[in-house]
Amino acid sequence: MRVERFQVGPLDNNLYLLTSPASRDAVVIDPSLESGHVLEEIARRRLTVRRILLTHAHVDHILMAQAFQEATGAPVWLHDGDRPLYEHAEEQAAAVGFLWPGTAPIAHWIADVEEVGIPGIEIHAFHTPGHSPGSVTFATPEGLISGDVLFRDSVGRVDLPGGDWNTLERSIRERLFVYPRETAIFPGHGPVTTIGHEMAHNPFVGARALRQA
Repeated sequence: MRVERFQVGPLDNNLYLLTSPASRDAVVIDPSLESGHVLEEIARRRLTVRRILLTHAHVDHILMAQAFQEATGAPVWLHDGDRPLYEHAEEQAAAVGFLWPGTAPIAHWIADVEEVGIPGIEIHAFHTPGHSPGSVTFATPEGLISGDVLFRDSVGRVDLPGGDWNTLERSIRERLFVYPRETAIFPGHGPVTTIGHEMAHNPFVGARALRQA
């Protein structure tokens, strides 16, 4: 399988398109701000999106969920912990000055340690709260799609509703840092990194942070 990263919108969001060489099936993760050109790319390549997965329900990661759902017919999946955020997405959008285009229905609430992929595109979801109550990380053979849990040299904010530092730190140390050091991290914003780099250099949860604790 292949993981393609599209940098979209004014907040440098990453939208991920997962495809299989064996078919034209695809999975979209986090249909974020200003990602209409990704829909055009999907149509140009005649891909069939089978599933739209959300790492969490902050507005910049879900703004185009309805547009992608309507264009592709694919169901939208989210963890139930972020149901309140999703149900108040219009208020989230208004708070940061975005126009809200409408809310896609959630077809399935993701459970911890659930297989959420399709044939040829292996994706395993596990609950990694802290940035938001329902944040999940998607494990694939190519690496971890971490949403806003872990970034290169940074971590997700915890000053938004539902955020909690102790929970986020535990999610990273107990659920992400158990992967091999060479494992790629595909974050919700910014460049790709690795587990090893973050364990060694991340100023919030890496080796230096442990020495200072």
